[in-house]
Amino acid sequence: MPVQVALERARVAQEIGRIEEARRILGTALLAAPEDPALLVALADIAYELDEYDDSLRLAGQALRANPDSSGAHHTAALAYAMLDEWDLAREHGHTAARLRPHDAATALLLAWLHSGGPRRDTEQARAAVAHATALAPHDAHVHFSAAQTYRRLSDSGAAERHIAAGLRIDPTHTGLLGMQARAEFAVGGVDGGRAAAIATLRGLLANVPTDRQARRLLAEVHWRALLRLAAWVWAFAGCYAALAMWLPTAVLRVLSPVMFVALPFAWFGVFRKLREQLPPGYLRDRVMRPRVVIALVAVAGSAVLVDLGAVAMRSDFVALVRLGSIVLVSGVLGAAFGHLLLFTAWMRPGSDDPDPDDGEDFAGFQVVVLGLFVVPLVIVSAFLRGWARQPAVCGALVAIVGVVFLTLLLETAFAGWRDRQNYRRSWQTLVIVLVVLAMMAGSVGALWWGGAEIVRGEIS
Repeated sequence: MPVQVALERARVAQEIGRIEEARRILGTALLAAPEDPALLVALADIAYELDEYDDSLRLAGQALRANPDSSGAHHTAALAYAMLDEWDLAREHGHTAARLRPHDAATALLLAWLHSGGPRRDTEQARAAVAHATALAPHDAHVHFSAAQTYRRLSDSGAAERHIAAGLRIDPTHTGLLGMQARAEFAVGGVDGGRAAAIATLRGLLANVPTDRQARRLLAEVHWRALLRLAAWVWAFAGCYAALAMWLPTAVLRVLSPVMFVALPFAWFGVFRKLREQLPPGYLRDRVMRPRVVIALVAVAGSAVLVDLGAVAMRSDFVALVRLGSIVLVSGVLGAAFGHLLLFTAWMRPGSDDPDPDDGEDFAGFQVVVLGLFVVPLVIVSAFLRGWARQPAVCGALVAIVGVVFLTLLLETAFAGWRDRQNYRRSWQTLVIVLVVLAMMAGSVGALWWGGAEIVRGEIS
């Protein structure tokens, strides 16, 4: 089979998703022309697409030995080296490819990607490469898509949104741009309004391309993150009530607790109502009826009852009831943590109708950072000032609650990281991260232990 015929057939096979067939066609052609650079580059590209970076690099190297000026081989080698964390070599090959193809937008975008990532990213060079690419192909929607991706990595959301809008004006059906627009709407547009706009965009995208994995993945993320808020509401109720019970008189607590008691089911009802209105018909029901999710929702509902009972007991004038109420409150938080874990693992282990998630680790890790930066310091200050509080021992409940929540989020981060362990290289940096996570887990367990002891032995007036 002539080389050009094989390349064309392989390209068509790739476009319709038959990657292995494309590889077989190219491999057969390579037997007749074992040193043909174009065949080797095409095989290297397939290996890269299948995350076989070592094989991709080996094939690109063979192509370069056959033709040192193969810009395609330098391009693929740059991508593979970057995936193997060899960023200096990646940029070297990227600049060589750019020298060989100075007027190619795809090569300019490669440079932008290389300079916007890695340990020593160069923001100015990345921006210059994006500007060069868009100047070369101002009416190419895919160029605007890649430019938006680069600006996202540079944390320039304004520039990313401008390229998303420009690309969609050129091609309103571009799936990648629509997916980025939906994610931007979800991230920037507020909890409910952003979710509604994101789901509307995703439903429009999936109506045209029902199999789009990124759109289905983001739709699943919106759904599961909303369900996780059910348990988070219980945590927030318990934590706020414990903090208030430390300082406020009993009369005020007797007014606050019924208000918070009513607010919790209303918050839950709002989550379900909006999801049902926004998601495709049957989407919510099919996922909520899964056994793991049913158990999680029952656990969260039971935990809410425990938290409410604990809150009622904590407003008592009897010491024993205040201690018992604090214990019941923390028990409710533990139950909500169990439900949260079940919902998170249901997201991370999707059913046959959902694609594998890719943002669980970022989601859980971000919550760990927020809790660690803004909540934990306030709780530590409260612990030091508890001697001036009306009910010092209730500080134990507050510390225990934060310990439970922090431990839950750390476990979820670790679970998501373990799922993606093939993307991590064995290095001292990875070891340090693991040790830090283990240390924070130990600290969370210590907070729970200290809080329990303070509830039992602390001062109650």
